[in-house]
Amino acid sequence: MITFAQSASKNQKNVLIIVSSYGKDNGKTRPGFEFEEFVDAYNIFTSNNSKVTVASPKGGSVVADKFDATKEKNNAFFTNKNTASILSQTVATSQVDADDYDAIYIIGGKGAMFDVPYDPSLQDIILNLYNRKGTVLASVCHGTSAFINVKHQNNYILDNERITGFSNEEEKIFKSKWIDEFPFLLEDAVKSRGAKYQKSSFMLENVVISGKFITGQNPASTKVSAEAVVNALGVKPVQRAKDSKEKLEKGMRLITFGKPYFFNENFQLLVAKTQLNLQNTEQAKKNT
Repeated sequence: MITFAQSASKNQKNVLIIVSSYGKDNGKTRPGFEFEEFVDAYNIFTSNNSKVTVASPKGGSVVADKFDATKEKNNAFFTNKNTASILSQTVATSQVDADDYDAIYIIGGKGAMFDVPYDPSLQDIILNLYNRKGTVLASVCHGTSAFINVKHQNNYILDNERITGFSNEEEKIFKSKWIDEFPFLLEDAVKSRGAKYQKSSFMLENVVISGKFITGQNPASTKVSAEAVVNALGVKPVQRAKDSKEKLEKGMRLITFGKPYFFNENFQLLVAKTQLNLQNTEQAKKNT
């Protein structure tokens, strides 16, 4: 059973989640944010004694890219009276008092590439947390783009930090129809700011912690990066259920179905690693 409690309690932390305002028509007309990144992060924070505020560059209603609304965690968010209206009334970043927050967590999705790096109010919020002790700056996937243009004393705040975000390899493999409209590729931009970009093989979990920064490479990194934020705020994350063997096997069936139409060495390696996790040694050998 999924719950979304946000009752006040002793030593509660305040986390600001940022989502893109750019989306339109479930990503058909303009790309939006990744809903499952959002709901996974939201669930982690609210399950670990954090009060969450959701904000966006424009405020008000925000649009995610297409997602499966029937999935249990997604359906639970929209059928729970405490959360159903959150994404229709986000706070505008211009109305956020950064002093109220212990951490910021920026959600990814292709829409983030078009608005969060250029929002001056969001940059002010990030700089406020950057300059206060005991605060955390976090992101996942394309959400890392929010840090690209932020400077402190004429230096980019990413300079000399170890950072991750959606990689060039992942962009090329998935070849989003929006990639030609991106103002930059995230990996290239991170490197151009003096950061030490770190990545894993595509779509494998990868979380990088560097000073105040906690960044996740891709959607698979959302839960672990959110838990790292909780831990950095001095709270031991509650244990959560891991992906079951049944879910992995279902995923492998889908991958096997599509495999004749798609080849990439890293993709083959990922398939092999998953087969090993399922103890399918012979199948793993066929993918290496």
